[in-house]
Amino acid sequence: MGEKQSSGSGKLEKFLSSSLDTVQGEGNGDSFTADTAMEKLGFGRVQWRVTAMCGILWAADGVETTILAIVAPEARCVFNISPWAEALLTTVVFAGMLLGAAPWGRMADIFGRRLSVVLSTVAVIYFGLLSAFAPSYGWLLALRAVFGFGLAGLPQSVTYFMEMVPVKSRGACSAYLQLVYSLGMIGAAGMSIGVMATLDWRYLLAFSVFAYIIVLPICLTIPESPLYYLSRGHISLAMASLRDIAMGNRKELPSGKLVRRSDIGVDDIIEAPVNSRVLDLFRPLRGLITTLLLWLIWFLIAFTYFGVLLMTTELMEIYHNMDSASSQCLGQIPVEKTDECHHLDTKDYLDVLWTSLAELPAIAICYTLNRLLSRRASIGVHSLCGSVLGAFLMICPLTRVGLIGLIFGMRSFLSSLFITMYLYTSEVYPTALRATGLGAAYTWGRVGGIVTPFTAQVMLRHTVRGTKLFYALTTLLIGVAGLLLPFETKGRSLEAQWGS
Repeated sequence: MGEKQSSGSGKLEKFLSSSLDTVQGEGNGDSFTADTAMEKLGFGRVQWRVTAMCGILWAADGVETTILAIVAPEARCVFNISPWAEALLTTVVFAGMLLGAAPWGRMADIFGRRLSVVLSTVAVIYFGLLSAFAPSYGWLLALRAVFGFGLAGLPQSVTYFMEMVPVKSRGACSAYLQLVYSLGMIGAAGMSIGVMATLDWRYLLAFSVFAYIIVLPICLTIPESPLYYLSRGHISLAMASLRDIAMGNRKELPSGKLVRRSDIGVDDIIEAPVNSRVLDLFRPLRGLITTLLLWLIWFLIAFTYFGVLLMTTELMEIYHNMDSASSQCLGQIPVEKTDECHHLDTKDYLDVLWTSLAELPAIAICYTLNRLLSRRASIGVHSLCGSVLGAFLMICPLTRVGLIGLIFGMRSFLSSLFITMYLYTSEVYPTALRATGLGAAYTWGRVGGIVTPFTAQVMLRHTVRGTKLFYALTTLLIGVAGLLLPFETKGRSLEAQWGS
């Protein structure tokens, strides 16, 4: 039995260690860097715990993404609210994320990655459960906003994850994150079929937080990121963290003294200060251009991805209210039907499940494109393919099967593009700014999430074809911005500071 487990673990470790990116660590007999140490320690027991923690959080995030598209239409019928109020239920979650992203990112840079993840997880559990007991629309609105604030801290687990694995494993780890996120979305769609058929949306909200509870004990068994300690100038704590990882992995550290890359004369970097500030995101000039372009890309990708997700359930409702598929060609829903409330049925939830399955091909797309292409080229190809599929949504008449198929394809590329942007953003920023940079970019993504419900759930009811075209154009614009990014990050060390 033990031999079988060892064999299975070895195969999976071999996959996660597959060389998508290559980097040469610096070091000699007298000194070594954190990158050199992490490469030698490999992908062992500590990394498996970090993988489990981040995987569960990412799967839970996928669950929440699907629930956003299900709960709002149901709450509209239960509380008898307007389409604008329905859109606001989704908007407040993103507004909470917007307000929380920068503080959580700053906390992760100052007090540590692990503490930020633990506290945000506790907040999500507490306010997620309270949301299920909301007695009115106003209470539900307020609790979902605070829930969103807590949810904003969870992307810091990606920063933690990328800093705790060898450089050569990062590309495969991005595919892993896409896999568990996809399973979370598919699981939520499947769960909604059973829960909504026998219970109601309150149980769906309550069940969705259980995965977060599992994460807390795992966090207590893993050390803080040594790269975080180095970014704060705490060499001794970084060394202690590396010793803990070595002990957990049953490996030996390199001989010599731990040093930062800048201490051994590496001259292809622009060093970020240990006590970095938010303004350092805009220094030097290429850093300024990178940050502004990333903010634009994150806004557009969140706007488009979540818009297409929300639009799916709205289009299902439109098919109930409109007489035939050909009536879509009018481009507008009859005025008397724009405020009609329709409870989603089992067929609708099955359609949500089918489109959620689009997340699975995204894994192969993400893995393949990021292996074969540079990060910037990968962003461009993702964007082009997604926008073409979005343009095909303009075909009239479009059958329900055709609609589901095109949304399936578009979501595959958008989902893969999302994880590629997490990967690029984690790679491009200096260690001292990494969590802050990711948090700031994530903030602009939440702005996109705030705006998109009013497009996918309100504008759609006035111009169906116009809304579809709008999302196709925003997808194309992502690729244009991605190709303009100044830095290429594939295969670069995470200790590199605004590397060229």
